[in-house]
Amino acid sequence: MTDIQFKFVIGLVLLAALVFGERYIEGRGADRQLAVDTAIINKQKAEAAATLASETDKVHRAEQALQDFKNHQELQDADHKKTVADLSDRLRRIAEPAGRLRDPNAAGCGGGGGGATNQAAAATGGGPANPTQAGGLLSAELSGLLAGLTKEADDINIAYASCRPYVLEVRDAQIATQDRSHPPP
Repeated sequence: MTDIQFKFVIGLVLLAALVFGERYIEGRGADRQLAVDTAIINKQKAEAAATLASETDKVHRAEQALQDFKNHQELQDADHKKTVADLSDRLRRIAEPAGRLRDPNAAGCGGGGGGATNQAAAATGGGPANPTQAGGLLSAELSGLLAGLTKEADDINIAYASCRPYVLEVRDAQIATQDRSHPPP
C-alpha cells in the first residue's frame, strides 16, 4: 500500500469516526433533552391533576351547598303552604254555613249600614227578594271569586316570601363584587 492510499484510508476511517461520533453525541443529547422534557411534562401532569382535584372538590362543595339550600327552601315552602292552607280552612270555617262571606257594611251586619235609608228601603219592601242577601251575605259567585283571588294572592305571596331572601343575598353579593371591582377614586 502506498503512502497516499494509506492516508486516504486513514482519512476515510477518521471521517467515518467523525460521522458516527457526531450521531452518538447527538443521540445522547437528544436522550438527555427527552429526559428533561419528560420530567417537565410529568411535573405539569401532577400540577394539573392537583388543580383538577381542587376544582372538582370546589364544584362538589358548591353543588352540596346548592342542594342544602334547595332542601331548606323546599321545607320553608312546605311550611308556608301549610300555613296558608290552615288559614284558608280557618276562613272557610268562619264563613257562614252557606260558605259565603258577609258584607260588614250591609244592614244587619253590625255597626255599619244601619242608617235611615236602609231601614226605609226594608220597610217599603225595596230590599232583595232573597232573605240571605238581606242579611248581608255576598252572592255565591262573588264569594267564590274573592276566595279564588285570595288564594292566588296567597300563592304569589308565598312565592315572594320564598324567593326574597335569596334575591337579597344575590343582590348584596353583586353589590360587593361591584364595590371590589370599582373602588372609589
